[in-house]
Amino acid sequence: MEIESLPVEGAKLITTDVFCDDRGAFEEAFDYESLSRLGVEFQPNSGCFSYNESPHTLRGMHFQKSPYAQSKLVSCVQGRAWDVIVDLRPQSGTFGRWCGRELVAASGLSVLVPAGCAHGFMTLESGTTIAYLIQGAYRPESGRALSWNDTSIGIEWPCSDPILSAKDAAAPDWNSCEF
Repeated sequence: MEIESLPVEGAKLITTDVFCDDRGAFEEAFDYESLSRLGVEFQPNSGCFSYNESPHTLRGMHFQKSPYAQSKLVSCVQGRAWDVIVDLRPQSGTFGRWCGRELVAASGLSVLVPAGCAHGFMTLESGTTIAYLIQGAYRPESGRALSWNDTSIGIEWPCSDPILSAKDAAAPDWNSCEF
């Protein structure tokens, strides 16, 4: 396992070994002890899958307001996606910045999203499935969204006309968002 810091403070790119043979591939999705030895404290209490039929499906930018902020370990288990983090923590040295990374199934790559950051992704091909391990309880009353295309943030998406939910299409911009 290797861990690389991403441009948002506390965000990590985690690379695990993928074992391939004529049957396919095997990859360990999560190992608390290995992460802990490498300085990453992450103890998930839930997990979710997001199944996406079409390319250019965008889900995000989602977060939970403090004190219920969640951290997430995000992996692509089928297909490909452009994964994005926006730092919403005023005390952070990277407040207001974003970073993105392509995630590909069976690549061994996962992204750790720190609590206090918004997260979203755009699928890059049909049939893309994203898996999340989540630290922190889901509190719908604390859930928020930030506009995916706010020009003051300047996220570089692979497509400018994505498939969006009504909620994501109506998400407030940076200046109106309640962190």
